[in-house]
Amino acid sequence: MINLKNKSVVVTGGTKGIGAEITKTFLKQDAKVFILARDKPKRSIQAKGNKAVFIECDIRSIESLDNAVKRIKVLTKSIDVLINNAGGAPMANALKASNKFHEAIIDLNLSAPLNVSQRFAKMMMKQKTVSNIINISSVTATRPTPGSAAYGAAKGGLVNLTKTLAVEWAPKIKVNSIIVGYIETENSILHYGSTKEINKVAKTIPMQRMGKPNDIANACIFFSSDLAGWITGAALEVHGGGEKPSYLDVAKPQ
Repeated sequence: MINLKNKSVVVTGGTKGIGAEITKTFLKQDAKVFILARDKPKRSIQAKGNKAVFIECDIRSIESLDNAVKRIKVLTKSIDVLINNAGGAPMANALKASNKFHEAIIDLNLSAPLNVSQRFAKMMMKQKTVSNIINISSVTATRPTPGSAAYGAAKGGLVNLTKTLAVEWAPKIKVNSIIVGYIETENSILHYGSTKEINKVAKTIPMQRMGKPNDIANACIFFSSDLAGWITGAALEVHGGGEKPSYLDVAKPQ
């Protein structure tokens, strides 16, 4: 039921972290993967003898995005899967952060995925087969996250955008989102401070571990396969069960 051989896949921000793992996982399925990112990786991303095609692109820039789309149209006749993975934000107090900061975060995490989706959807609508768009959101979209006001709002907006586009673009394009929990990547130490702190975070998760990038990559494979043929507008929570309720620290259910 999972056959992605020769499928054309676009991954934004596919050079590191979760994005790189998504890229490798699709390459292992013998898909053709195009990476849109600002910085070229030191080493080309490859797996199972297949190599991803890197296209320099700042998805926040309409000019840069349009140029990237033009190049992809030269390289392939169709796009079967688009994964809006690029995003992120530094911590910032909502009271102190500047308007420019908030606008930049919303631009990267909400406006840019919409612009990218719009351009590739125009290609997808002309294709004979059903295509897929997968938006990478975050648990920050579903709960209060001090220090991430603009980011959480943007990721929440991305989930709503997913549901709306799923209706607007059906039945030619399926649009789904993944609510990503705490994931351990090469930058985890920079964010959490130490392995000890990472382990503390892991203990708050019902599955008792941080997620791995391949946990998200596998969810992308599922959404792109025939196994998810009647699933669109969904928000799949991949977070190890989320975070245990605080009352469990003081009261034990009988």
